[in-house]
Amino acid sequence: MKRIAVIVTLVVCTVLGVYAQKDITAWKNEKGMEQQYEVFKTNLNFWNGSYFMKPAQLEEYYGALKDSVEALEKLNENSKSQILTLNNELRQSQARVQEIQSKLDESIKNQDSITVFGMLVHKSTYAFVLYSIIIGLLVVAGFVFLLFKRSNKITTQCKKDFNELKEEYESHKKNALDRYTKINMELHKTRLELNKR
Repeated sequence: MKRIAVIVTLVVCTVLGVYAQKDITAWKNEKGMEQQYEVFKTNLNFWNGSYFMKPAQLEEYYGALKDSVEALEKLNENSKSQILTLNNELRQSQARVQEIQSKLDESIKNQDSITVFGMLVHKSTYAFVLYSIIIGLLVVAGFVFLLFKRSNKITTQCKKDFNELKEEYESHKKNALDRYTKINMELHKTRLELNKR
């Protein structure tokens, strides 16, 4: 209710101030609140020698305005201190987040890595090297198997040829022995016949 009365009073004062030809905006040129109030009060319109508002009402209005300004200034100071506190907390939180992020990055790096011969190697690199070695060994094993197969085939063929040759040799040896025996027998018979004559 007081606010409405104050607003209506200010509107009426402003409207009447236009008719009274007083400089009702002169208070805006002052720097301090008390000086602004004094200039406002001196330039306020009169009607029959008195203010539109009674001096007690004007002082009450000023007191309420001053209390409001002080409350706002106090709230502003509290807000500034809260902002400083929140900024400090934000900096601390950001530092904690960076620390946690670095620990997380290191943990992810350790999780994605394997220790080989004392060195930290990424799992994908380790897998690539391991699979390359396995594939290389399989290629070498295949090559060695092909060499073995070829050598085995040659060895088998050589054994077969050797066995055939051995059989042929044994057959030839037997035939030669038989012939030699026959020749010797014939020679012996011939000698015996020659000795008889």
